[in-house]
Amino acid sequence: MSKLPNTLELGNILKMALPLAFGQLGGIIIGITDTLMLGRMGPDALGAVGLALAVYGIILTVGMGMGMGMGMIFPVIVLASQARGAGRLRTVPGIIRQGLWIAGILSVPACIILWNLEEILLRTGQVPDLVQMAGQYMDYMLWTVFPALGLFVFMFALTTMGRVGTVAVTMWLGAGINVILDYALIFGNFGFPAMGIAGAGLASVIVYTSGFLFLFTLLAFHRTFRSGTRFRRAWRPKWPVIEQFFRLGWPKSLEILMISGLFSVFSLLVGRIGVEAIAAHTIAFQISMVVGLGSEGIANAVAIRIGIASGGKDYAGDNLWRVLNSGLLLLFLFMLPPMVVLNLFPLWAVGLFVGSDSETQNLLPVASSVVVVAAFFIFIHGFCLVANRASNGLADMKIPALITVAAYWGIALPAGIVLGFFMDLGVLGIWWGLLIGGAAAAVSYPMRFGWVVRHASFKPG
Repeated sequence: MSKLPNTLELGNILKMALPLAFGQLGGIIIGITDTLMLGRMGPDALGAVGLALAVYGIILTVGMGMGMGMGMIFPVIVLASQARGAGRLRTVPGIIRQGLWIAGILSVPACIILWNLEEILLRTGQVPDLVQMAGQYMDYMLWTVFPALGLFVFMFALTTMGRVGTVAVTMWLGAGINVILDYALIFGNFGFPAMGIAGAGLASVIVYTSGFLFLFTLLAFHRTFRSGTRFRRAWRPKWPVIEQFFRLGWPKSLEILMISGLFSVFSLLVGRIGVEAIAAHTIAFQISMVVGLGSEGIANAVAIRIGIASGGKDYAGDNLWRVLNSGLLLLFLFMLPPMVVLNLFPLWAVGLFVGSDSETQNLLPVASSVVVVAAFFIFIHGFCLVANRASNGLADMKIPALITVAAYWGIALPAGIVLGFFMDLGVLGIWWGLLIGGAAAAVSYPMRFGWVVRHASFKPG
């Protein structure tokens, strides 16, 4: 049987990837809206929200201690997809409930850390005025941690059950509401007081909390989902399931920490260069988040498809390789157009964030150069995501995490420091370092997947 992509597998991945990426884009648009509107307040506001989100990103995606946040939520994909493949969909409600338990437990230390954001940033040598503005934003933004993690529990579970459209609609409704609330609360429109950067944080709290409560109510009481995902006995933790979350989740947490942590470290280092540098870095990072959502959706769809196959004990190597290769083909088709646009029109992309104000003109040449390099990193990082999640679908977590540590902290970090500071390339050198480290990971992940497929003696979930 051929390992090459076929129309059936391409269609299966696409049916999951498109709604999932669309829903995730709606979530990212909430942060992008904050950045776009705050960019009209000047580079200082843009840099401040970039610093705040750098720390928030670590907390939301990983957390602290044994491995938290998104890393501990990700096993919902593995456990639920393998349960679906094995014909055990009735166990999915328990997986959702334990995911919410973990989200609640991890939100407590996360909020404590974010409450002390200003002190953390000052200790890293950031500009005091920017730190104060970042603190005003985070005073509200920290309250989004639990509803954001809970939304991802619902998103992952509903995706494995084939109900991705529900999440996509919810997230885009939230994004639309966030635009209105940002316009009202940041600038003082519709009779609301002008709260500035703090208004963006408050708007995000309202949107995330409303979205979480809507999906919770839908899953708990709506007749379409009630028989399969009722939250009865939700106050009782199921320790065997929670143990599975930790066993699969701590390596994923380490992996996400390495990637998100590296971006945050680079953000803090760039912050020492100057306001224009951190603003350019923030723009490139936000663009990479939006454009990279296609690869995130494809990667999670590949993980689910491989998880379903392993849950059904379909270990044929050609079948598993066909899923991965189909995902990589879709990645190329999705990433090629934005790569071309960002390389040909970088000034236009930067202008979306800063407008045409004379105060921001000095930022354009710096940011446009960074965006060009970021375009290539986006594709390399997407390749890494798809190949990595393919292994994750086989419940292989530890070695991919170690590959991430070696590639991003052993190669990308020193390369970025050397190019950015010792060779005086500044923020551009930082992004070249990311590109070099990502390329090393892109070579290693498929090799690991091939090894696991050849030695497939694992048991589902």
